[in-house]
Amino acid sequence: MSKKYVFSMWVYNDIREFTPDEMQIWVDCGMNFPLAPKTYVGRDDPEILIPWLDKAQELGIKLIANYEELSYCDYRKLGEEGYKARLRPLVEKLGNHPALHGFYIGDEPGTPEDLEACYGCIKAQKEVAPNLTPFLNCAGSMSHFGKETLGGRTLGEFLKRVKDETGSDEVCFDVYDQMINDGGGKTMFFDQVNKFVEASKFAGCDCWGCLLSSGGHVYKAVSEADIRWQVHMAAALGLRGVLWFRFYDRDFAIGSYGSPVDEFGNKTEAYYGMLRVQRRFQNHYGDLFMRLNHKKTYSVRLDRGIFPMFGEGEHGLIKNITADDETIASFFEDEKGTEYLVLVNSEWRHYGAVRVFFDASKCRLKNVTMNGADEGGFEDGPADGRQEIVLHPAGIAVIKIEKK
Repeated sequence: MSKKYVFSMWVYNDIREFTPDEMQIWVDCGMNFPLAPKTYVGRDDPEILIPWLDKAQELGIKLIANYEELSYCDYRKLGEEGYKARLRPLVEKLGNHPALHGFYIGDEPGTPEDLEACYGCIKAQKEVAPNLTPFLNCAGSMSHFGKETLGGRTLGEFLKRVKDETGSDEVCFDVYDQMINDGGGKTMFFDQVNKFVEASKFAGCDCWGCLLSSGGHVYKAVSEADIRWQVHMAAALGLRGVLWFRFYDRDFAIGSYGSPVDEFGNKTEAYYGMLRVQRRFQNHYGDLFMRLNHKKTYSVRLDRGIFPMFGEGEHGLIKNITADDETIASFFEDEKGTEYLVLVNSEWRHYGAVRVFFDASKCRLKNVTMNGADEGGFEDGPADGRQEIVLHPAGIAVIKIEKK
């Protein structure tokens, strides 16, 4: 498990387009677990990645090696032993480098055969390199796959099989509906994230969400508020990391646009918005969320049929929560059993007030920032047990529930 909240991104560029110094702009933007540019087993000597890994170590980040010929599709062609034979030379040269997190194994498996090959890939990689973590990105629609596609298992049971039989304990999935132009995809976003988070909790895995940083098709180019909404919602709903699609625009793929870096190498407004959101989040919450365990999420004000509405009797200390706008309210717990309430304003256009009613005879609320170093900001136990918090568009508040 990472000690900081994970920020990563897809890099579809060939490794020969850059030097390792390119990683500085990734780190400046707040990335700490990026995918390396594309490399090829049949073309590139494994040592091509060593300067990249050395630079990553210098910058204090981890890299996910992005080899095209190590996917689950290759596993189906090569079989287990052929796949291991392809992997071993890479592991011999790179596997003990402290900056290598693992090897990419593919994107959006969608059939029973694909998923069984993914399992085989992960198992083979963990047998050859038990110290590394394979990286697979699933489709968000996998949250609705039936047992016939998942080998007779639920999603949680499928992930648990992978965890128990291979030791691999991370999963990532993409979900872009939240960035549909008219904003109508929020419900689908909440549904898919909720299903993956609950399945991951059942399996004992960390779950990352691949979110959207490029416009195209029905999806809008992102603003800073869009990026803030996605990051804050990801954390509040129980995701342990964010992988962005994508970081660079390509001159031959003009149907997708508005990425943090355009096809001419210029940093766009999305880059600076992402930089502010990610670095600000790490400064205040990045360590904290990795120490907290997600318990349950509620809706406030608007019922989308995904999370239960918070009301009286839902919690022993928090009597009620009301809000001006749609708000997500999640409860977390640290290793000592201390509870935290996380609030996110689901409106990205304007401010909204949230009112938390609590039993002031049994607890006090503390506004937590700076990863727990600052627990001020609220009066100490208001006599009426009512605390109002104003959240900016897509804003977040982390509230410690301290028992008396």
